[in-house]
Amino acid sequence: MSFGQAIVRVFSNYANFQGRARRSEYWYFVLFYGIVMLCLSLLALIPGAVLLTVIFWLGTVVPNLAVSWRRLHDTGRSGAWVFLSLVPLVGVLILILWMAEDSQPGTNPFGPNPKGAQATAARHEGRNISQRAAVQVQCINGPMQGQTFSLGPQGLWFGRDAACAVRFPDGTPGISRVHCRLGWDRGVPVLVDLNSRFGTFLVSGKQLPPNYPEAVSPGARFYLGNPGNLFQIIS
Repeated sequence: MSFGQAIVRVFSNYANFQGRARRSEYWYFVLFYGIVMLCLSLLALIPGAVLLTVIFWLGTVVPNLAVSWRRLHDTGRSGAWVFLSLVPLVGVLILILWMAEDSQPGTNPFGPNPKGAQATAARHEGRNISQRAAVQVQCINGPMQGQTFSLGPQGLWFGRDAACAVRFPDGTPGISRVHCRLGWDRGVPVLVDLNSRFGTFLVSGKQLPPNYPEAVSPGARFYLGNPGNLFQIIS
């Protein structure tokens, strides 16, 4: 994960205390926060700089807490351990050591390993699908039953918003404005729930955690909100 990707992911999960956050996601955000605060402190003598510092702090206190919470989840610990930082010196040092640990392998009680999309895809019948392959999505049940959508390089967004390629009619039960996205990760199709209200599910009943990619392969079925909005990946 790059520096920019980490910052975008943290702010897109502004108040999300569910799931897991990679070590790089957390520490890149710490670096970003430190750089901005340093720049603001150097501008302290300029009128209005103090106000900018306060605004920045208020704007980042929630995502800072949320990414710390998810980072602890990634190591297999409860996010509530973040309050250990209230213990002077010792608590802070322990937290730094924990935050520096690698992701717990596989799925833990807080969700799948955020680094595992590529490995998961390799296990899906041993198939690694090229991004150039003709992958499509067909609606099996729902308002668009029988329609087929091609998965291009930019991916497919599902939801009620006019910008979504797979657009549901307003008022469709179980569908959020921008519900989920089917895209690519290093040539592998991945399905990502976009903090939908009613959830994105594999046909097995597994609910996808928000904002973490789930590798899928041709033949896989998934539904949005309820089985009445069912899709299948075909090639």
